[in-house]
Amino acid sequence: MATSPQRSATVTPAAHPPITSADELRHHHQTFYRYTARPLGEILLEMDAITATQLSDALAEQKISHKRLGEILQDMGATSREQVLRALSERFGVPFVNLRLFDMDPKALACVPPPFARKHLVVPVLLDNDRLLVAMSDPTDTELINMLRFLTGKVLELCIASTEDIAYAISTYYGGQEVQTALDDMAVFTRDEPFHLDANTEEQIGNERPVVQLVQSVIADAMVRQASDIHIRPKEHVVDLFFRVDGVMQKIRSFDKKLLPAVVSRIKIIGNMDISEHRLPQDGRSRIRYMDKAVDLRLSIIPTIRGESVVIRLLDTQFALKNLEQLGFEEQDASKLRHLLTRTSGILLVTGPTGSGKSTTLYTALDHVKKTNVNIITVEDPVEYHLEGITQIQVNASTGYSFARALRHILRHDPDVIMVGEIRDQETAKMAVESALTGHLVLSTLHTNDAATSVTRLIEIGVEPYLVNSALIGVLAQRLVRKNCVHCKEPEPLDRDVRRILGVGDDEVFLRGKGCDHCHGTGVKGRLAVYELLEITPDLRKLIGQDVAADVIEKQAVAEGMTPLTHNALKVAREGKIPLSEVYRVRL
Repeated sequence: MATSPQRSATVTPAAHPPITSADELRHHHQTFYRYTARPLGEILLEMDAITATQLSDALAEQKISHKRLGEILQDMGATSREQVLRALSERFGVPFVNLRLFDMDPKALACVPPPFARKHLVVPVLLDNDRLLVAMSDPTDTELINMLRFLTGKVLELCIASTEDIAYAISTYYGGQEVQTALDDMAVFTRDEPFHLDANTEEQIGNERPVVQLVQSVIADAMVRQASDIHIRPKEHVVDLFFRVDGVMQKIRSFDKKLLPAVVSRIKIIGNMDISEHRLPQDGRSRIRYMDKAVDLRLSIIPTIRGESVVIRLLDTQFALKNLEQLGFEEQDASKLRHLLTRTSGILLVTGPTGSGKSTTLYTALDHVKKTNVNIITVEDPVEYHLEGITQIQVNASTGYSFARALRHILRHDPDVIMVGEIRDQETAKMAVESALTGHLVLSTLHTNDAATSVTRLIEIGVEPYLVNSALIGVLAQRLVRKNCVHCKEPEPLDRDVRRILGVGDDEVFLRGKGCDHCHGTGVKGRLAVYELLEITPDLRKLIGQDVAADVIEKQAVAEGMTPLTHNALKVAREGKIPLSEVYRVRL
């Protein structure tokens, strides 16, 4: 293979691991900073990141779509974003930097204002005299490069990092600056009781630029860390900011309590709430876009003795749909569940407490059903995720548009599959059962602890046992467990009582995450479902009656092959995916 005229020998991309320090970066610029004319596809082939067939298919697709080759290969699943960035690094002679391990230069960070860095997803990493090294994900964006030259007045040199790493670095290094800027630039009200400000003044401070940027940055940081909730908790002298990530509360920072009235006013403006109301709880909703992603916000404000407390729920409306195996289902159970989804009538229930992943499982199931070209209608409160090809209806309690009323109307819309967000009352339960008995597949959720209890719960709500017997086809009870970070697993120290309660031997070794930069020191990275799947068989139908006990149903289901949830979780722990403490937490 011919070498570039500037190089004395061919250096493969694999020879350049991600750079993690300023000295490595300086050395790279002195030694390897060379442009190569080789096409991106050729470099990816040399890296063994793709095959020749995949490259040929991608090039054919490029002629039609005119998209970038790297994007097409990622969409095909042929390669990862990191491999494409490494290939671009080789092609343009630009270093590839791991920002999660890189010790950032404070002087460099001061060269680019936080709002600009967030908006354009760039971060300065090193300042050497007049040379400023800036990390970006697209080194061909000349317009952005020219803006940075004008903004900084420095000689720019580039390095490549992933979009996720850049957003993480911005969140980590700029967050504290934005709090201080908000304190320095705005007129802060220092009185002990800030709740007596008039509405116009509150709206004014809620719209001041530093406060707007501070609230936007908090929400953006939560999206970067894939948080499900933001908590703003007032204390006596400070306000604590928490994110809930993978079910774990993480303290992000504290800020001066003087900022609380301004921050709360801004959140009320975002959620279309009454700015002047401080004595009653308020709820609101909004939507934000960041990193090409739209996220719905559900905002809740409650007055406390220390000030107003805020919780913001983040719902990724365009979440990446997975298959059942990726959610944590065994191949055999995933196949059984898909078989139930091919039925043309009956009720399939997903049960568990709030935050157990019921909605994600139902949407994954709907995405599978959608491929059979059927008419699917959902009735939800709220509509959490937006899916193409599905009719989604939002119920509205304030206008009397309830689940039951919506169900009555959508039956005239000729649906094949109906998803009811939640069975809460007798009227909804009866409507769902009637829909299932008249030739519709109904998917819904129920708040019960295990699969067997769901059967008796329907009877308790007021559905006749013979109707439950005829309509119910299966129940999936699930919980979400936190996965170990793969970068920092270590043997888990365990209490002997925990081993005894779960029935594991003293010599069995389980793993847990120790905590590292990849998992923000939590030892946890992602979650998966543990579950029990109860399929209603002819023998089980004989047991369903007015006085049936849940443990009788469960005993029969286990005899017919159902794996109890606790046993399923224990199997996952033995594979090293989760710690045994998670099994103890979700055991039934």
